[in-house]
Amino acid sequence: MNILSNIEKFTVSQLNYSIKNLIENKFQIVSVIGEVSQVKKHGSGHIYFSLKDEESVISAICWRSVVPRLKINLEDGIKVEIKGKVTTYSQQSKYQLIVQQIVFEGEGNLLKLLEQRKRRLAELGFFDESKKKEISKFPNSIGVITSESGAVIKDIIHRVSDRFPTKLLIYPSNVQGEKCLDDIIRGIEYFNIKKDNSVDVIIIARGGGSLEDLMPFNEELLVKKIFESKIPIVSAVGHETDYTLCDLVSDLRAPTPSAAVEMILPNRKEILIRLLDSESKLKKIFAHFFDNHKLSLKLLSSKIPELLETVNNHFQELDYHEQGLKNFLNSSFKNMKINLYRVIQKFSPSNLSNMVKLELSKVLNNFEKSTFFINQNLDTKKERFNSKSKELSILSYKQTLKRGFAVIRKEDVIIKNDLEIKHNDKIEIEFATSKTKAKKI
Repeated sequence: MNILSNIEKFTVSQLNYSIKNLIENKFQIVSVIGEVSQVKKHGSGHIYFSLKDEESVISAICWRSVVPRLKINLEDGIKVEIKGKVTTYSQQSKYQLIVQQIVFEGEGNLLKLLEQRKRRLAELGFFDESKKKEISKFPNSIGVITSESGAVIKDIIHRVSDRFPTKLLIYPSNVQGEKCLDDIIRGIEYFNIKKDNSVDVIIIARGGGSLEDLMPFNEELLVKKIFESKIPIVSAVGHETDYTLCDLVSDLRAPTPSAAVEMILPNRKEILIRLLDSESKLKKIFAHFFDNHKLSLKLLSSKIPELLETVNNHFQELDYHEQGLKNFLNSSFKNMKINLYRVIQKFSPSNLSNMVKLELSKVLNNFEKSTFFINQNLDTKKERFNSKSKELSILSYKQTLKRGFAVIRKEDVIIKNDLEIKHNDKIEIEFATSKTKAKKI
């Protein structure tokens, strides 16, 4: 019997459809590791590429609906792990891998993923220094997002208490694992929405870890949430050598949780030292100020006799100028009279009247000019005298006495120091309103 006579018959389409069902039922969801090659981004939004290893290659497709969920940028040469579904393309009788999820394979690829993400977010302005928020120098309250157990929160509480006691509000959060990302995002939202007991600054704290442990702090969702926060955020994730995207977008990066507290809180001991130093300097400044004023008053007091002599000299000068003006006027009038008589004698009686009138007019005109200049000169002298009088009045020892001082005299001589007064000497003390007698005992 010929075995070929009983075989099942198919059309080409039926065979391809049967193979398709067989493959899809056998390989529902698979995880495949390989190197990406021949990436083609179609105008439809779908991405077509190949996944290969040292010996084989398989076609792969990422539908447009899946592309936005990708965490990496597909490019030739990267090694990835793809989770998806194996199916066939019946028209060409080929099988292919339908992508549902793509992640980097290995630490090296993780670093490449981070570099890609960092470059993309930097281009969007998430790390710009100009967009960082200012942190208060004296925060009244601090919000902390971290694990409620462990050394980190204890270090923060101790450092705050020792440095500058401030209100702490702690939001308990996982700092690694699957729940870490969601917990931290909810913590940021909590402090930003909370009106009562709101905080001035938020610290996101963790005690370092491996690259895989720190991956939640490199997620794009967390970067955006930190960037959008109305409250300044300090990143204290990892140790000095560990940098995350959370560090780059935060308003301040601290190498450790303890360092974060030191960077945002002043040291009360240092403040106290500065206050005491400022107090000492102010005391010296005021002491110097009062000493200078005491010296000025002492010098002014010693110059009172000289000032009185100056006033008298000005009075004498004024008397001298007044007498000079009088002599000038008398001389001028006398000369005018003489000239007038000469004119009268010079001319005949017929024209005397006209000539007298003319000469009289000239004389009167000259007299008016002389009088104007004399009065002007006299006014100037008076103004100078009044100005000097005002200055001397201000400097007068009488004004000094009105401010609570007194002048001590012995036999009408001003006493400048107590060594000038002997035992049983009689002295006179002059106040602003009165004088009194006294004797040294």
